[in-house]
Amino acid sequence: MAIFLGVHKFEPGMSEDDIRSGYEKYKESAIEAGLKPLGAMVSLEKGFAYCQTEAQSPEQVREAHQKVEIPLEDVVEVRLLS
Repeated sequence: MAIFLGVHKFEPGMSEDDIRSGYEKYKESAIEAGLKPLGAMVSLEKGFAYCQTEAQSPEQVREAHQKVEIPLEDVVEVRLLS
């Protein structure tokens, strides 16, 4: 399995709790699909959130987001350097 970074631009005015709630929904969807959600990060300042998921393809990550209506800007395969 590979690690994918989901890139999300969120609406102005969304709180960290709103984003956390969305991630929890995604996490459930990903687990149901046999994926392994690894965590999420947010930059309220920049208006972006990022989630890491272990999956076999970016399409699996997109489908898990679509199932719970979480919009994505992009899904990028990444790897740890250390």
